[in-house]
Amino acid sequence: MYRQILVPLDGSRFAESALPVSLGLSRRTGARVHLVTVQEPIPSFSYDEWESAAAEWSGQYLANVVERIGDLAGGEVTTHLRSGHVVEALEDEAREHHADLVVMATHGRGLLSRAWLGSVAASFIHHTDRPVLLVRPDAEPPTDFAPDRTFSRILVPLDGSELSESALAHAVELGGLFGATYHLLRVVPYPMDLSSSYLPHTVQVNQQVVEDARLSAQKYLEEHAERLRAGGHTVSVSVVVVAQPGHGIVSEAENEGCDFIAMATHGRTGLTRALLGSTADKVLRAAHVPLLIYRPGPDRPGKAAT
Repeated sequence: MYRQILVPLDGSRFAESALPVSLGLSRRTGARVHLVTVQEPIPSFSYDEWESAAAEWSGQYLANVVERIGDLAGGEVTTHLRSGHVVEALEDEAREHHADLVVMATHGRGLLSRAWLGSVAASFIHHTDRPVLLVRPDAEPPTDFAPDRTFSRILVPLDGSELSESALAHAVELGGLFGATYHLLRVVPYPMDLSSSYLPHTVQVNQQVVEDARLSAQKYLEEHAERLRAGGHTVSVSVVVVAQPGHGIVSEAENEGCDFIAMATHGRTGLTRALLGSTADKVLRAAHVPLLIYRPGPDRPGKAAT
């Protein structure tokens, strides 16, 4: 169960798109919501007056957000202003406050912060070992923070590795708060490296390789689905064959009506060739639904989902 939810803000309304989800989770769990913004020094404007003004503005901004949130959170709302390199500062904040979930927008358009959420989200998920829930802002950012967001169907891509499976526990933990159902997906990339116009039997060989991979993937998914069903969860599975795994994941989420995706940032097995490594970045850029990313550290492999 979530106890400490960290929400990075950069001073923009776009970044505040993470607040309704954070507050909704807090109301369901009683978790503390910890708001943080980072003042990143700009060398060309580095002088005492500017630093002081930036700190004052940021402090007032955080106080204003707390005032606008009111009593929408289910737990205490706290704030902190840090300075330094953004990714490192957020990592330190997550560690010091024992955050078990980080919720952030995929981009922002802050003024003094130089819109740091634009590039920070992708970098942060590849450095932290905390689960990160990423929210894509709408064209018109929220004007209020009513915690009315719910998740009913969660897509979990798996590639056959323990690393990819580590996202299952986090998907189930979050989905359990909303009574969500789950859809397990295995992407089988088409073996383009086997194709050759000089080999007449190439098409037949490729078809057999893909069919074997598809059947193996189906069996693998059903095994995980049965474990989840034994725990009382509603689970479906599918295998898709595509040239680009990231595109396959996003398309399957749309086809299956999933309103949430949960995945690990990397995995390695067979034809997938680290499917969930660079693929996570592609999904992050293309998905229009919230995305839960988990990169387990060496001492945090993730627990089995039930």
